[in-house]
Amino acid sequence: MEFELRTQSPYNLTRCALVFSQFPLDGADVWIPAREILPAQYRRLYDVGNELTLAIVQQDMGSRLVVRTHPHRPKNAVALQNLVIWQFHLDAPLKAFYKQAGKHPFFRPIIKALYGVKPLRTPTLYEMAVIAITEQQLSFPIAVKMRSRLVEALGQKMTFEGREYRAFPSAQALATCRVSDLRALSFSTRKAEYLIDLSRKVAQGELNLEDLRHRSNEEVVTTLTNLRGFGRWSAEYLLTRGLGRSDIFAADDLGIQTLVGKYLGPGHRINAEECRRILQDWGDYKRWAIFYLLGAARLGLIG
Repeated sequence: MEFELRTQSPYNLTRCALVFSQFPLDGADVWIPAREILPAQYRRLYDVGNELTLAIVQQDMGSRLVVRTHPHRPKNAVALQNLVIWQFHLDAPLKAFYKQAGKHPFFRPIIKALYGVKPLRTPTLYEMAVIAITEQQLSFPIAVKMRSRLVEALGQKMTFEGREYRAFPSAQALATCRVSDLRALSFSTRKAEYLIDLSRKVAQGELNLEDLRHRSNEEVVTTLTNLRGFGRWSAEYLLTRGLGRSDIFAADDLGIQTLVGKYLGPGHRINAEECRRILQDWGDYKRWAIFYLLGAARLGLIG
């Protein structure tokens, strides 16, 4: 099957691939930067309704994304298409953000270099919840390495054109694990308990995280912080990266405090309250400002 998705301009998959390939990846997302005459691609193995489908996404000469699938005729084609639309955040208002960022001279060369780059949302909020738990109180590269072991051990696989792809583990797969299974993958006992408890609730239908898409920021925070293993940092992380909300950010994140303090503040790490104060003027685009700073830093565009 092949289908097309129209993006809200501007969108540049080539630059997205360049940025995201600079970050550690856990094996579920595959970014292939453009090279010579070959276009940039995003590839992912989705588990939709217990059917594995590989999606290969690239951009045509205009603003459309072209998605090819393997197998060619997936049974859950509509559900797959909706997942890709959600994940690529096609309706994100970049032009409005650029107008805001253009008021800051520091941001102008960053916008020029990263014009058309949008962050992905996770396909499901269960995946984002697992990401949030694994990254608590750990450096980003170490957390991603641990999660890559999880994907390798529990994710279903498919081989296509000589390359192996792994789907992100399902709640059902994690729900059957013992604490010792996750300890063997370098997770702490506490995090293993959190992940298994969350997965069992989702697998048994006690918890539907996708309902959070329709809740306000504070409702999401309240719901999540009532779950074992979730504090405000994890809830705000899910709001931004999982739900794509741009009017909020995880102010308690040490990396964000360092990033904002260094480039938008006094030149060094600041506390959460100072971070909120500095980003207050960014209104609905706080998360976008942070994302573009992070992307620019990864590419060496800012020192």
